[in-house]
Amino acid sequence: MKKPKSPSKADLRSDAAPTAAAETSGNALRLSGGKGAAKLSAAQQRFNRLLAKIDKLEGQVTEMQTLADAFRPLYGSTLEPLRQAQRAMMRRMVLALDERLQRKGLTPAQKRDTLEILCSLCEVLAMHGDAEMAALHDQRSPLTLRQKEQDQAAELRASMEELFGRPINIDELDLSLNPMEALLRAGQEGFNAAMQAEEAQREATQAHRKKKPPTPAQHKAAQEQQDADSVLRQVYRQLASALHPDRERDPTEQQRKTALMSEANAAYAKQDLMALLHLQLKIAQSDTQALLQQPEERIAAMSRLLKQQADELERELLAQEAHLQQEFELTFYQQPTAATLRRELELQEKQLKDQLAFMEVDIQQVQDDANFKRWLKGQKQLAKQRDYF
Repeated sequence: MKKPKSPSKADLRSDAAPTAAAETSGNALRLSGGKGAAKLSAAQQRFNRLLAKIDKLEGQVTEMQTLADAFRPLYGSTLEPLRQAQRAMMRRMVLALDERLQRKGLTPAQKRDTLEILCSLCEVLAMHGDAEMAALHDQRSPLTLRQKEQDQAAELRASMEELFGRPINIDELDLSLNPMEALLRAGQEGFNAAMQAEEAQREATQAHRKKKPPTPAQHKAAQEQQDADSVLRQVYRQLASALHPDRERDPTEQQRKTALMSEANAAYAKQDLMALLHLQLKIAQSDTQALLQQPEERIAAMSRLLKQQADELERELLAQEAHLQQEFELTFYQQPTAATLRRELELQEKQLKDQLAFMEVDIQQVQDDANFKRWLKGQKQLAKQRDYF
């Protein structure tokens, strides 16, 4: 099967910047006095800066989505066959170790070490749905997988009870889940309950403080937010009045207005002032000159909404970057870019191939009685080093 081609920079750019993006660009709303006109006020300049910031952030969010869509199939087609080969190699190792345990010549300590390696490999394979390896584990191990899971759940339960300061009733757990998943869900519910209690306490404290008159700064912030919400409602109501499909008799025009009204509803729900203003331009309900001539207070109110939109986009961008870092196994300091993802893919591919080569050598040593004990000793030393670090 031919390996999929890595997406080029041109591909990523074309995907990340579709033609439709130009229609929602802040450039269309940018305030400009033109030649000979008065210089833009501070409020108007801030309005323009926020439009540019939102444009940039929206482009970055789209780029993160494009990167994920472009590299997800490439990572899967490149790495998954190697991971399957790795699991097949682990299976061969388990069977070789099991065969060696059935023959004489090992000391009790060597049998214990061999059994520990065998059970550890079986656990990994059982996690990937290998029922035969799960059964072999339970046959060879002093504790079954279920018993180990219950022990881990007991440790987790003790830690969570200490964290939340209350016992977790077994009747609270969802018995349809395995013990670990049930405890994690109960822990999440306990965390949510604790957060709700903390929020209720905070609201009670704030309600008590509200008896005091607000400071001038608090009063100003509340008034600015009220003005911003009022502007958003006004723009939306103007659009709703112009786009109401029931007032249109022509079927084609009614269908167009229905689609535009859906866009307006979605934008209003997200408090997306930019999208609402673009819709006004689209239906010729306003123009940039009209925006330029609006009072400073209204421009400031719109800027407040744009600032909130920019802040939300920044949070979304950070969340997407973190998701990509987790999905593609990047470190927290690796910025998700096409170049970074290509390098990481090449590195992971090389590491898996190297591991397969080492595993092949290990299996050969395990199957050779003359080398097996030496190999077993080496594995024990490696385990000690891992524990140390």
